Amino acid sequence: MPGSGKTTTLIMRVTNLLKQGVEPQSILILMYNKAAQLSFKKKLQTSADKYNLSAIPDVRTFHSYALELVKEGQRLNLITYKELVEQGSPKYQQLLRECYFYGNEIESSFVENNEIEKLELNISNWRLEELTPNDLNQDPNYKDIDKKDKRAYKKYCELLEQYKLRTFDDILSEAVQLIRSNKFSVPVLKQVIVDEYQDVNYIQNELVKGLTQPVTNVMVVGDVNQCIYEWRGSRPDFIEGIFERDFKNTKIFNLSCTFRYGHQLSYVANSVISKNKDSNSSFCISHPKNKSTEVSIHQGLNLLKLLEHSEKENKFSSTAIIARSNADLIEPEIVLQLLNLPYRVKSSQQKLISRPEISLLTLLMCLAVDGDLSRIKPTANFQWLIRNFIKQLDFRLPKGMLNELTLAISKNKDNIFNIIKEKVDIKQEQNRKIFKSLKEINSSSSCSNMASALYKVFNEKGLFLNISESSILRRESNDQIRGISFMQQLLNTFEITVNDLLDILINPTEHDENKIRYDLTTMHGSKGLEWDNVILIGLEDKAYPGTNNEPTIPKELDFIRTKSNDDLKEERRLFYVAITRAIQHLHLIVPTDKTLDHWNKNVWSSTPKKETNATRFVFEMDLVISRSLVEKIKDPKTKIELTPRSKRYLDALSL
Repeated sequence: MPGSGKTTTLIMRVTNLLKQGVEPQSILILMYNKAAQLSFKKKLQTSADKYNLSAIPDVRTFHSYALELVKEGQRLNLITYKELVEQGSPKYQQLLRECYFYGNEIESSFVENNEIEKLELNISNWRLEELTPNDLNQDPNYKDIDKKDKRAYKKYCELLEQYKLRTFDDILSEAVQLIRSNKFSVPVLKQVIVDEYQDVNYIQNELVKGLTQPVTNVMVVGDVNQCIYEWRGSRPDFIEGIFERDFKNTKIFNLSCTFRYGHQLSYVANSVISKNKDSNSSFCISHPKNKSTEVSIHQGLNLLKLLEHSEKENKFSSTAIIARSNADLIEPEIVLQLLNLPYRVKSSQQKLISRPEISLLTLLMCLAVDGDLSRIKPTANFQWLIRNFIKQLDFRLPKGMLNELTLAISKNKDNIFNIIKEKVDIKQEQNRKIFKSLKEINSSSSCSNMASALYKVFNEKGLFLNISESSILRRESNDQIRGISFMQQLLNTFEITVNDLLDILINPTEHDENKIRYDLTTMHGSKGLEWDNVILIGLEDKAYPGTNNEPTIPKELDFIRTKSNDDLKEERRLFYVAITRAIQHLHLIVPTDKTLDHWNKNVWSSTPKKETNATRFVFEMDLVISRSLVEKIKDPKTKIELTPRSKRYLDALSL
């Protein structure tokens, strides 16, 4: 359960082991990601200091620990050295391209984004499941896999060996293979402790099994309702069944009381997750001593208005603004800049201008008002911005010309048009159209003009048409398209001049880390964290859960393709994770939706079968009953019509 003390349980377990004299080096603690590792290590050190313990055990991520084993295998000449290539890097994307072309038996430079992302996810999962190309060809369980994908995977495996490359997925499988070999000495561990076990995949489960010896005790914690990484091979049954099969004499302890939030949020969270029919039977209630948590649904409310109101009501509380995708976080970041409120972005892209579509808009505005790019010269990664600008415009360039053009413009930012004429084939149709549009916007506007008007000019001249074409991954390209669409909506909502917008994008106000009160994060990034107040945005049903994990522009989503049942279950678990981050107040900003009013008036909590404006998940919250239930708990004499779920909640509370 969210906030049920899983991490505290692990901390006290490790602390007690150390107090009993168990050597720290015989305990291994594995965490899902770097943020969780650092957070756990800090909490463990605080506990160790409290009890005057001299040392703490190793706290590692799965990948960092596996990499250590692989390096040891290399040192012993049991495996060969290979270059570690990050998924998403240019080298990796080029590798995918080559495999895609080979599998499809084509020589074109065109890449179908949806298809190549599907191939990437398949390859990742096949590697994590230790499947070889022969397995796919010979095992009847994989007979339905497309032959071109099998060819592409075979080529992928061959290229990794040819170029001596390994990915982070390969690190895990190579570590497991080392442990299984008779030549490698497996570290002797008395305790293996794993957090968030619902998010492990096959190879991670195999790693834990491989580290387990007769003297080893294994302890894992997790919540099947928070399994949100099935797209990378995680499965709820690793903690619900497989663990008990692989580790005999397992004892199970249920934590069914949250210490984070109050009864109203507990009830709506139970209501939402119950719609996953295979959800475990556990029922989460709030501890009687918890403070109340208010849940508010705001229809058609402007985020700016909500933040202004929140500042007056609760100025010093921590607040998270949470969205399904990074593109949805563009609006709150600009709003927070306008209000000069201290925030940070929990994302790999720490500044708005580092988003490809935003850097394109920024540089286009510079050309329109200044006639050159000198305004961005002081910006960090200036050359990267130029390179991205060229890529997003999508000039047709011969191999090697992108780097040459980037370098030339970076050195002579005042003479961009002459450089383009010199190095780009302007006779080529697409290049000619792009160059003509750039010339037409050059020095065509004033800094005091409204940014929305200038955006409209760029859009009419087709300068946003090729956004995302440089990315071969659909989730990246869709996020960029969605991002530029949000900028249009934002600029049409707020009256902001070109000059003010450029100041925000190029020279954003930076705040002292100690004064941060707002965190911007995605739903995935919010996992394991908590804030006094949580604001969920981007809750239009066509966008979330929508048709894809990374939705496209809302106005283009006229046709809803129903998600598979499994996809909806994972998206519902993701929503469950996001709403349970709040301590004092949960705000959900949704589009105006008369159907939602009808739902609440009739006290329904079922999933709508017809198209809605607001995300279908807010219909499942049973918000009206939750408010009545809180009144009943405060005053047992209050008369309300108890639903089976509310009666169950009261019964659990009285135990």
